[in-house]
Amino acid sequence: MYFEFNEDQEEFRGSLRKLLSERAPLTRVRQVAETRGYDSSTWQLLASDMGVPGIHVPEELGGSGFSLLETCVVVQELGRALTPVPVITTIGAMEAIRGLGSAAQQEELVPGLASGETIGTLALSSNRDLEVDGAAVRASAEGDTHTLTGRVDYVAFGHTADLLVVPAVTPSGNEIGLYVVAATASGVTIESRETLDLTRPLASVQLAGAPARLLGSDHAAIVRVVDLVRILLANEAIGSSKAILDMAVDYAKQRVQFNRPIGSFQAIKHKCADMAIAIDSAEATVMFASMSAAGESKDFRLAALMAKAQGSECLTLCASQNIQVHGGIGFTWEADPHLYFRRAKSIEPLFGSKVHHNDMLADLVGI
Repeated sequence: MYFEFNEDQEEFRGSLRKLLSERAPLTRVRQVAETRGYDSSTWQLLASDMGVPGIHVPEELGGSGFSLLETCVVVQELGRALTPVPVITTIGAMEAIRGLGSAAQQEELVPGLASGETIGTLALSSNRDLEVDGAAVRASAEGDTHTLTGRVDYVAFGHTADLLVVPAVTPSGNEIGLYVVAATASGVTIESRETLDLTRPLASVQLAGAPARLLGSDHAAIVRVVDLVRILLANEAIGSSKAILDMAVDYAKQRVQFNRPIGSFQAIKHKCADMAIAIDSAEATVMFASMSAAGESKDFRLAALMAKAQGSECLTLCASQNIQVHGGIGFTWEADPHLYFRRAKSIEPLFGSKVHHNDMLADLVGI
C-alpha cells in the first residue's frame, strides 16, 4: 500500500493552493482574524462556487461524487493557508446527518450543506458531551416534538452556523442522541467568545427549550462521525505543519548572523530536521487513517485515534520550533509564526487531547 495521493489529486492540490495563495493569503487571513474570524467571500468561492464541503458526497445528495481523499486534500490546503472558513464544521454536521438521519432528513438537509448554502457545525465541546453522565444538554419530548435545554461552550464557527448538530441525553435518560437545531430557532442563543486561535472562532450555544429533530442515537454511528472529524483535523494539522517547515527553512536561508545565513548553524539545522522527521512520520499515519476512512476499513477507529494524536503532536512541535528558528521576532504580532502556534493549540484539545487518545488506543488494543 502506498500512502500517497494520486496524480489527479496532487494536481487538484496544486490548483487549490494557487487559488488560496491569490484569494486568501496570510495578509487577508490576518485582516479577517482581527474582525469576525470568518472569511465569507472565500467561503462563497470554495463552497457555493466550487462545492468543496460536498466534494465526497454522492451526486444524488447534491455532492460531487468524489472520495473522502479529495476532501482530505482540501482540508490539508486550508490548514496550510489557515483559511478561516467553516469547512470541517460543516462536513461534521453533514456526516452526522448522513450517518444517523433518515432518508427524508438526508434529502432535505444534506444538499444545502454540500453546496455551502447552509453552514453547519457539530456542537461538541468535549468528549464528555458524548457521555450520559457528562452531557450538558438534555432532550425532552412531547409526542413527536423534541426540545433541547442546556449549554454547549466552544462550538467552532457557531456564530456563523445556520444549522447545529447537538449531542444530548435522550428523553429515556440512558443514551446520547444527535439532534438538528436551526440556529435561528426560538430558545437558541449564540454568543461569540474570545479565542486563542483567531482563525477558528468559537461560540457558546445556549438552548432553552429549543425545538429540535432527532437524527438518531446509534452510539457506533455517532463515534464514527467524531472519528471522521478527527481524521479531518489530523489532515489539517499536516497541512499546517508543512507550511510551518517551509516558513522556517525560508527564514533560515534569509536571516543572516555573523555574516552567514542562520540555516548554516547546526542548532537551526537540527530544529528543521526535527520538524521534517515529525511530518514524515505523522503524514504516513494520517494518510493511512484517511485511506481507512475512504475505504471503510475495519481499522478505521484505531487509525483515526492514532492520526489525531500524532497529527496534533506534530503540529505543536513544528509551531514551537518555528518560533525558535525565528528567534525574538517569532514571538511578535507582526510575524506569522504565532498564527500557526495558535492553530496548534486549538487543535490539541479538540475531541480529546493526545493523552486521551492514547488512553482510548490502549483500551482498543487491550493494554
